Amino acid sequence: MIERFDHAVIGVPDLESAMGAFRRLGFEVAVGGRHPSLGTRNAIVRFGLDYLELLAVEDPAVARARGPFGRELLSFLDRGSGLVGFVLAGTGLEDEVDGLRDEGIGAEGPFEMDRIHPKGGRLEWRLVLPGGSPWRKPWPYLIDWITGEDELLAWDPPGDHANLVSGVVGIELVVGALEEAARLYEQALGLRPREDRRGRPGTTNRHYRLGSFRLALHQPDGPGPVAAELERRGPGPHRLVLGSSDLDSTAETLDRAGVPISRSPAGLDIHPSEAAGARIRIVPA
Repeated sequence: MIERFDHAVIGVPDLESAMGAFRRLGFEVAVGGRHPSLGTRNAIVRFGLDYLELLAVEDPAVARARGPFGRELLSFLDRGSGLVGFVLAGTGLEDEVDGLRDEGIGAEGPFEMDRIHPKGGRLEWRLVLPGGSPWRKPWPYLIDWITGEDELLAWDPPGDHANLVSGVVGIELVVGALEEAARLYEQALGLRPREDRRGRPGTTNRHYRLGSFRLALHQPDGPGPVAAELERRGPGPHRLVLGSSDLDSTAETLDRAGVPISRSPAGLDIHPSEAAGARIRIVPA
């Protein structure tokens, strides 16, 4: 059963540079660890159980040998960087695997993975990969943590973020076929649509809520930013929405750091060039 949002993945070609960019935005960034079976390593921006993962390929040969998971990540990084995937957490996940297969997408897993924490611990989980790869897709990948929640937070405690961002409140996706994508979330993953009139101009929308986390699907109806994103990168994650406990203070922190922002009634928008290619909006938590 899907229970909560787990994390968003920002693919980056150079991990140290990305860590520097997010620290400039006022985030506390912790060194993550290595994934020996994937040829990748990461850094973590931790809020609670939810977090951001900055992910880079350390060993391209190992990544390519992993199949679509590694090859598609390398392909994405060859063209740039940015929000490349996201993860929903649950337990069991066998029903979700069956549902994905019923929808004709297929799924690999659940299979066990781990990473070695820089402090010496081993974090373990089971992973489900819909369609063989989660990168730039209109679906998440799924995780069932073997390591307990208390232990996770002991190894990676919530950061002390100078920008007062307190967590991930939503992700927006661009999709080419809204009804097909909605069927996946509703039939395979068990999410229920909610009525929400806050659509984007020039789009048809579907909205879901998982606890305090909001997921929005946007299908373009004509020319505009969503249509341009779909044409440029294909379906997949479009915008990361973060919550702040004090939006004015967040704006002041970014201004002192020299980070240009765009402010509107919707929140504070950070240009992808300032956030390792990720499009980020900060709203009141």
